[in-house]
Amino acid sequence: MNSNDYFASLLGGAPGKTPARRTTVVTPGTIAKVRQEQAADAFAAERNQLLAAQDALKDELDAQREASESLARDLAVVRDELQSARENARRESDAMLARIAAAEADAAAARDELVAERAKPHVDESLAAENAAKDREIARLHELLEDAQRTSLSSSVLLDKPATLGEKFTGEVREHVLATLAAACEAAEAGGRDRRSRILEAVLCANPASGELDRRREAVRQIVKDAGTNLDDRSISDLEKLGFRYISGKNHHKLEWAGIRFPVAKTPSDHRSCLNSAAEIVNRVF
Repeated sequence: MNSNDYFASLLGGAPGKTPARRTTVVTPGTIAKVRQEQAADAFAAERNQLLAAQDALKDELDAQREASESLARDLAVVRDELQSARENARRESDAMLARIAAAEADAAAARDELVAERAKPHVDESLAAENAAKDREIARLHELLEDAQRTSLSSSVLLDKPATLGEKFTGEVREHVLATLAAACEAAEAGGRDRRSRILEAVLCANPASGELDRRREAVRQIVKDAGTNLDDRSISDLEKLGFRYISGKNHHKLEWAGIRFPVAKTPSDHRSCLNSAAEIVNRVF
């Protein structure tokens, strides 16, 4: 018996014939069962994905809720600090007004006393000396009153400004804001914007300008006018007293004000050139 016949006998076939094949019969029930198992597996996988997505969404919502609560707490702290700062500024303003009122009362009392003394007959030398001392005291009180008023006007805040924005003189930012409001008031009145004009006029009346910008403009013009065609060391020194910084150059002077630079010729062609330079300085700085 050869090998083929041997294997054929093992498989139930006759020697010398092709061995019989085993067949598997797939019934509709088997197909339905396989499909049901596949559907169950797919449903389980989809359900697991959905649960994972829900967990991720819940974690994200919790994180957002925690961030919102933290922001709300920070906002409450900032509001409290702002309210405290406003109350402190109000108390300082009230204290300054009280000092001004006290200074005015002292000046008025000294003035009345001086008038009474002067009205007395037979003024001798000792009384004249006393009156002179009182005049000096009144002048001193007037200076204190003017300083207090300038300080009050400079310290009263029309608008908040960043702490990093420096000033070349006390109240510089406030004076520029008031000048801008005055120009806007004139423009509003000329343009028929009655409500805006009245509001700006009321704000300007409640916040009078100190006039420091006008004083500095006139000072620059006078310094250049007195210098003539030669901006000498004395003129430069006077400009530095106003707050300008002098930078020496080969062919030109350079003046700086709060980072704004402009050249000034050492030997200008004529007097008109100096006046033009003064006008440019005043326009760009004040």
